[in-house]
Amino acid sequence: MSREVGNEAETKATQALLGGGYKVIERNYSCRAGEIDIIAEKDGFVCFVEVKYRRPSKFGMAVDAITKTKIRKILMTAKRYLYEMERSDADYRIDAVVIDGKNVEIIQNVYTQGMHDV
Repeated sequence: MSREVGNEAETKATQALLGGGYKVIERNYSCRAGEIDIIAEKDGFVCFVEVKYRRPSKFGMAVDAITKTKIRKILMTAKRYLYEMERSDADYRIDAVVIDGKNVEIIQNVYTQGMHDV
C-alpha cells in the first residue's frame, strides 16, 4: 500500500473515530517497540487503534490482517507509550478501524476478541 493510500485510510479512520465519540490524541506514534496508527481516548480508556485497509477482493477482509503477532507488537508499543506519558496506571485497550473498500467499521477491544493467548 502506498503512503498516500495509507494516509487516506488513516484520515478516514480518524474521522470515523471522532464521529464515534473518540478524542484523537496522536497519529503515527513510533518508538523502538513499534508503531501505533492512532492513539485516542474514549470512555476513560486510552485506545491504541490499528488501521487496516483493503480494497474489495477475494483475498479476505481487512480485519483478517490483524494477527496475534501484530497485537503483541501493539501491546509492547502501547506499554512504552503509557510509560513515556507517565500514565502506566491508565486503563487501555486495543481498538481497530477496518476499511474494506468504502465500508468503515470501528472494532473495540480487538485484543479480547479471539486473541486471549497473545
